Amino acid sequence: MAQYIITINGKDYNVDVKSIKGTLAVIEVNGKIVKVNIKDFGKKEMVKKPRFNSSPSLVDEIVPVTNKPTVIKASLPGIILKVLVKEGDKVKAGQDVIVMEAMKMENQIQANVGGTVKKIYVREEDTVQQDVPLIEIEP
Repeated sequence: MAQYIITINGKDYNVDVKSIKGTLAVIEVNGKIVKVNIKDFGKKEMVKKPRFNSSPSLVDEIVPVTNKPTVIKASLPGIILKVLVKEGDKVKAGQDVIVMEAMKMENQIQANVGGTVKKIYVREEDTVQQDVPLIEIEP
């Protein structure tokens, strides 16, 4: 369907989206097949925005527009190393908001929408499970 190169902590990963059916996507990451659940796309209205950490040939991506708060959840179990924002802070889409250790790697969790930090659900040194809410952002 589509291929991307994503950069996480300075390391490039080849991602090949094999299929998307409803909320289930099958992707290949550096040769390993992974099934991921895609939740809450928001409204069907779409806008273009700059892509972060991308190669010059991949300039834009389509992202959903929503007026309701967005809850960012842990994609993997891990430990919260640092909370980079506080409630009431204004954030931009793509801005790092939390640093988390998962699978022995330090991961920057980014805001997927711009807005105001409404609620922070975790503190530094908290251990979190997959799909646990980390932060809520109001557009």
